[in-house]
Formats: sequence, C-alpha cells, structure tokens
Amino acid sequence: MNESHTHQLILQYIYGETNAEMELKVRGILESSPEIANYYLEMKEVKKSLDSILEDPHPTSVAIISEHSHDSHTEAV
Repeated sequence: MNESHTHQLILQYIYGETNAEMELKVRGILESSPEIANYYLEMKEVKKSLDSILEDPHPTSVAIISEHSHDSHTEAV
C-alpha cells in the first residue's frame, strides 16, 4: 500500500471518518507495521494537542456570519 495513502487512511481513522471495513483494514495495518503504529500514536497526540488549543468562535461572530449568509441567500432568490 502507498505510504501516503496509508497515512491518509490513518488520519481518517483518527478523526472517525472510516467505515467498519476500513477500520478493520487500519487495525490490521497497525498490528503488522510498527512504523505505522508509531505514526498513528504521534498523530493521536497531535490531534489531542490541536483539540486542546482550538477555541469556539465568539457568539457575535457566529451571529454576523449567519446574518450575512441569510442575507446573501435571500438576495440570490
């Protein structure tokens, strides 16, 4: 399997974007490849770090964007 494709599959697995068949495939890869298993653990840590620093947008920002989106949609119709 292509290394780039494997890394992409691992990231999809980490983010819960895989179906049952793909999950079985990933588990098999992780069991058979220490290098990929290490990549998986590293990426889990990166995701954990990113998740801890991400902030929700301010409610005012969300309201402005929603209003603009609604206005744009209304003008288009």
